[in-house]
Amino acid sequence: MTRWRLILGPDAEAETTSLTDASLTGMDDTLDLLYNEDRRGELGASSPRVHRWLGDVRKYFPGPVVHLIQRDAFAHIGLTDLLLEPELLANLEPDIHLAGILLEAFESLDEPRQAAARQIISQVADQLIQKVQLPLHQAIRGRLQRDRRMVNPPWSQVDWHRTIRQNLKHYQPRWKTLIPETRIGFHRKARRQKELIILVDQSGSMYDSLVYAGVYASVLAQLPTLRLTILAFDTRVLDLTDLIHDPVDLLLGFHLGGGTDIGNALSFARKQIQSPADTTLVLISDLYDGGIPAVLHAQLKSLTDSGVNMVTLLALGPQGTPEFDRDNASRMNSMGIPAFACGLDLFPELMSRALAGEDIQHWWSQHTNTLTAHR
Repeated sequence: MTRWRLILGPDAEAETTSLTDASLTGMDDTLDLLYNEDRRGELGASSPRVHRWLGDVRKYFPGPVVHLIQRDAFAHIGLTDLLLEPELLANLEPDIHLAGILLEAFESLDEPRQAAARQIISQVADQLIQKVQLPLHQAIRGRLQRDRRMVNPPWSQVDWHRTIRQNLKHYQPRWKTLIPETRIGFHRKARRQKELIILVDQSGSMYDSLVYAGVYASVLAQLPTLRLTILAFDTRVLDLTDLIHDPVDLLLGFHLGGGTDIGNALSFARKQIQSPADTTLVLISDLYDGGIPAVLHAQLKSLTDSGVNMVTLLALGPQGTPEFDRDNASRMNSMGIPAFACGLDLFPELMSRALAGEDIQHWWSQHTNTLTAHR
């Protein structure tokens, strides 16, 4: 009953249990200030009131609920406009959405507030790195090393310890002899690094995905088996690869907003490719394009014809079904370029399979209940 009272608001008090406990009353008032349209102006009219209200949000609710309420506050009361206030940043709970908003507003902040914003962005990046680093590294290393052990190599290259273990079932007691029907060789060195190009749409609608992409790129750059390039684009293209080893500097290198020219971005990316057969290109974009359609199509065809393994992510993260240009997504799928929204739990497997040169469209079709797939 208490939950329904908090959801329905004070108008439902006559029909529900009264909230007599002080903390429940505080929770009720905190929610009412944001979600009751008649009271919402009380927050917008006074930045000190907003600071106190944000403190109450963090006091009364657990982390995931705080993130949700903060996101609604940015949407409903124009909280972004108050980022210049000296006490506001200290009262906000760091999360991906807040990091994206701070990145967008960073250039308009003075030096002390930039320092505070940078600290929040760093906290968000560190939290995400701790969550994704191990599964991402394990998935890629495991997949890329899977086929490197030689089978039936020359006798001089036999790994005898592994060969004996592999062939114990062929031991012949009568002759006290083990017959090595299968010889196992030592791991072969990778002949060349895999090339990975991450091409990120930095239009305003993509900033949550952009934060995830920047952090993931920094984690992937730690793998010696990869030669990674990260590019951000609107109507221009920025090569941010030199910033790849510091996730905060990398994120601050993005410039949110502006138009979108995907064809131009793909043309730039194609010029960075050294070995198409060893290259995976990941385009992260909602595919709303302001460029020339014929140019986009020509660049896509050129990349696929050259042997580049290309994947398009319409969104990266737990956003649910994204808004995207269905015509461009359909065109890409028809050209053999899978286009879908990828949840964080599947991103390590996606990257490992893509870098190993596997058929991502086939893999994607097996995960339609988990991935937001669009044909």
